[in-house]
Amino acid sequence: MNETRYYLIDIARGLAAFTVVIFHYKIFYGVSSTEQYVNENSPFYNILYFVYEFGWMGVQFFFTLSGFIFYALYLEKIKNKKISKWQFFKLRFSRLYPLHLLTFILTILLFFYHKQENFPVMISGDIKHFILNIFLIQTWGFEDFHSFNGPSWSISIEFFLYIIFFNIFFKIKKHDYKVTLFSILTGIFIFFINKYIGYGLYCFFFGGLAFLIYKNLISNNFSLHINCLINFIMLIFIILILSYINNPILIKIFVFSFLFPMLIINLMLIQNIFNKAGRLLSIIGDVSYSVYLLHFVLQICIKTFLLNQNIKVDFDKPILFILYLTTLFILALISFNFFEKPIQKFLRR
Repeated sequence: MNETRYYLIDIARGLAAFTVVIFHYKIFYGVSSTEQYVNENSPFYNILYFVYEFGWMGVQFFFTLSGFIFYALYLEKIKNKKISKWQFFKLRFSRLYPLHLLTFILTILLFFYHKQENFPVMISGDIKHFILNIFLIQTWGFEDFHSFNGPSWSISIEFFLYIIFFNIFFKIKKHDYKVTLFSILTGIFIFFINKYIGYGLYCFFFGGLAFLIYKNLISNNFSLHINCLINFIMLIFIILILSYINNPILIKIFVFSFLFPMLIINLMLIQNIFNKAGRLLSIIGDVSYSVYLLHFVLQICIKTFLLNQNIKVDFDKPILFILYLTTLFILALISFNFFEKPIQKFLRR
């Protein structure tokens, strides 16, 4: 597997980030809004119905995508000891931590400002959770609630998954399928103890399983076009099955176990056929991390301003929805180009 860029995967990651952002649009309602939140009244609800209802699944898609990418880029390197623990840690730390720290500091400042002004509680935090966030372990089971920059809980789980992934394959050199399936089963059991870690393990290693299947597909004797057609038909079949399922638990099982892995495999097969597909839109993937970590901070800043000025607005209006997403995208673009990239380069040197 050569380390070429997967443009379609980048776009999928970016769209997943925006599904979480839209799902969290409801945060605007309350003291800063003239209207109470009603799902059906949300901007473009008829079009974005699934996103408003199930957008939280975008986080599980991140985990699945991470599993696929990490198996693709690091599995053989780790097994053959071509990358050290320090190198691996440096790469992942420089990717995750700087923006986490920046948004963490911003939410701390907002937290104390709200305390001073006696605003309604919009950010939760204390000394204990300050320490947990500093070490990026705020969702490892030590926490009492989601604290400071709430969406960063999934970054904490990502960090946990990286450690588990590296140590498993650093010690076990064979039986990739067996180890992956065992890790998925472990995620199921841990879910009943810590649902966040359980979700992470289950989806991450299902992403890894998707990579192993994909690797087998592109190495068999069938042409890429035939494989792509077969897998596309299977993906459509899975979507049709989902349309007839009403049970929320079964929906989650089908989405995490079949829809997400199959979608990623299909995107990768298409990418193999059309190498440059998605290149023009890959910026959506570039800014996805900033979009994800900045959106809650931006929402709180907007609500703080409205409270300060004693202004109430109707967030059901589509123009406000579009303006919010546009502003977030521009901020994420600035963050990616002038913060994320320079800091990564500096730390990796």
